[in-house]
Amino acid sequence: MLEKGFHKSFSELFNLVQQQRREHERAGPAAVLLEPLIHSDHTKLEYLRVQLTAAEDAERTGNLEGVYVALKSLAQYFDRNQGAWLSFHFHQRSLEVAQRIKGDNQRAEGEGQCSVGVAMEKRGDLQRAAGHFEAYRRLAGKWKWCSESGDSVFEIACEHLRRVYTSLAKQIEAESPQEAISLLKKAHEMARDSRNSSQEGLACYRLGQAHQLSGDLDTAIQYYRKYLEWSKYHKHSTGAGNAYEALAKCYEKKGDLGTAVKQLELYVEVADGAGPQSMARACSAIGTMYNTLGDYGKAVDFFGRCYELCSELNDPAALHEARAQYGIARGHQMFNSYTTAVCTSLAGDLERLIMWKDERGSVEERTGNTVEDTGTGTGDEDQDNDEKEDEEEEEDQERERENVTDTEQDSEETT
Repeated sequence: MLEKGFHKSFSELFNLVQQQRREHERAGPAAVLLEPLIHSDHTKLEYLRVQLTAAEDAERTGNLEGVYVALKSLAQYFDRNQGAWLSFHFHQRSLEVAQRIKGDNQRAEGEGQCSVGVAMEKRGDLQRAAGHFEAYRRLAGKWKWCSESGDSVFEIACEHLRRVYTSLAKQIEAESPQEAISLLKKAHEMARDSRNSSQEGLACYRLGQAHQLSGDLDTAIQYYRKYLEWSKYHKHSTGAGNAYEALAKCYEKKGDLGTAVKQLELYVEVADGAGPQSMARACSAIGTMYNTLGDYGKAVDFFGRCYELCSELNDPAALHEARAQYGIARGHQMFNSYTTAVCTSLAGDLERLIMWKDERGSVEERTGNTVEDTGTGTGDEDQDNDEKEDEEEEEDQERERENVTDTEQDSEETT
């Protein structure tokens, strides 16, 4: 490079190598997690040499388009070859050159803004990424560009912004709910401008969630209703189910339990056509509501259906939860009759309670569930206990026989 007079290219390459080496030294043992040093990869060094000298040669002749193409090629090369740091460097360099190009309706600048925005997003710098995508959108709206496939570049830019605004809102929703709502409103606007109907519907759902989190239930209901309308129009059963479930939670928090139950009943209806997983979730949701309301019969019915569906899905975690819910609802269902039997002073009720307990114990012994469910013993221990009880009974009987014999002897002596 120096022999052919490309002093500027050599200086840039030398500085990049030195900068990367210093970063590895600062990282210490953690340097193994960084990208490999480029000075040890001759293929990358050769590609750098070719494109940097091409860029310098084009700059000498005032060919800024040639400089832009060479630097953009370097950025794309390192995108493909695990060189995020160098890729980011050359995306920035290509944007700087693109902003100096005249006569192309700022097309190169627009591409550069988009490329740097994507690179910033990959690095997690979402604020700066949004700034570059906003510039990209302004330029695309000004010049009405179309991509090679005929798509609107303006709509593509809007989709980039929708994605970044949504990610930013998610980062801050816990600490700054109102700011998150503002970002989600922008994301909704970008989804509409990008003509991405699917994302526009989801943006309404996210806005509903954000308003619900902030405590504004009425506004949350409005956005959930919009998402429900979108889901019905597009015949999206899962989306409609999610909307009904979210609406039910909002009405429950407002204290309108009747409307909440109606939303969950509608949820069950649409979930029936969305697959067993959605149906299981719907049955669990409405079962929980009926259990809360004290309608334990319906709660048992829905939790029972949920349990059956989870068994078919072969999902151990969901099955365990469904089993627990079903057991709790069954316990609640039997609670009134149980407490009545315990608290009453009538001997007949107590006798029936004892008979029920005895019957229940016999069933558990036949099924072998007692030890497994409670985990409080083994079969050997139960056998030992039974043998000990038999021995005690025999001793009692022997003592009774001795008492009877003594009594008879006393009677004879008295006579």
